[in-house]
Amino acid sequence: MNKIKYCVFNMDGLLIDSEKIYLISALECSRIYGYDIPEELILSTMGNNDTETKNRYLQWMGNDFPFDEFLEREWLIHTRYMEEHPLEKKKGVDELLDYLDERKIGKVIATSTARVYADRYLRSVNLYDRFEKIVYGDDLKESKPRPEIYLKAIDCLDAQKDEIFAFEDSANGILSADAAGLKVIHVPDLARIPEEVKEKSFAVLNDLTEAIKLIEEYNRS
Repeated sequence: MNKIKYCVFNMDGLLIDSEKIYLISALECSRIYGYDIPEELILSTMGNNDTETKNRYLQWMGNDFPFDEFLEREWLIHTRYMEEHPLEKKKGVDELLDYLDERKIGKVIATSTARVYADRYLRSVNLYDRFEKIVYGDDLKESKPRPEIYLKAIDCLDAQKDEIFAFEDSANGILSADAAGLKVIHVPDLARIPEEVKEKSFAVLNDLTEAIKLIEEYNRS
């Protein structure tokens, strides 16, 4: 019997290597149009949906910051960049998903990205059909780091909280999953994680290839 019945995954920066594209595009947009956006601000919004991201930008840059204009321009740069640099899966994704299928462990995505973009990204790397359920950013009233996204995911599952691993790369994601009462597996990407947030992780992995051993050992314990 598996102690872990489901794994819930963030998408950006964990399953797909998309956070670097967001960072590159936002910095380029800031440079071209003179927005003077600090890299720290961009990194701090990773794991947030658009509403939460806007709130954070206005807090940092001031209420007169033209966020909607910036977002539109950033998205054009983002789109052009992706045409030349197609999305790639993060290391270990296919191996881990194959393992979970073999062990009859369920797979769910909890992403702050809106459905229209998330589905496009997942299909582009042949991951869309590999998950039983996806919770999207536009399904939510509250963004990460609040727990709503994980609570929605849990509601869909036939499992108790201690039978679920949550996989996250950002501080916002770790805080969200932890607040929902889940064991959080941290797989670092670009986002900087404060020590007090790192301490909330059940385990820290270099990449998803190490998750197989972790799950095996946990299920045997």
